Amino acid sequence: MSRMNAWLLDFGDTCRAAVGTRELLHLVDAPSAFAVPCTPVYCSQIVLWQERLLPVLDIAARVGALPATAPFLAVVGYQQQRGEYPQFGALKLASPPKQLAVGDEQACRLPEGNDAWRELAISCFEYRGEAVPVLDLCRIFSRAPD
Repeated sequence: MSRMNAWLLDFGDTCRAAVGTRELLHLVDAPSAFAVPCTPVYCSQIVLWQERLLPVLDIAARVGALPATAPFLAVVGYQQQRGEYPQFGALKLASPPKQLAVGDEQACRLPEGNDAWRELAISCFEYRGEAVPVLDLCRIFSRAPD
């Protein structure tokens, strides 16, 4: 039997991506996010989670799709370097994530016609005839877009 090793994230507007099983830490239903002025539409909010203020990213808006109407937030964790204390962020989701088993034979190219995925994804796999980028959380939350 295959081992579940990824979460499929639905950002809305047919925009999907995945993260590793251990990267998704918590799902927040009906989150209370706070607006941050003078920020791009895809990162214009923060949320309070376990006494931490986390940046909230709208991946759909970042790749040029319609901004997510997000009834859920996925709290994710990442490390800059191995052994380092984890850092956290949140991603807007249109629906709850789905756990998947992904194998090397599913590897494919990033979706055509959208260069934003090159900045956001570390790899890509095919799932039900669709290319699903695998998010590079460290890169997404740690640096400003080019």
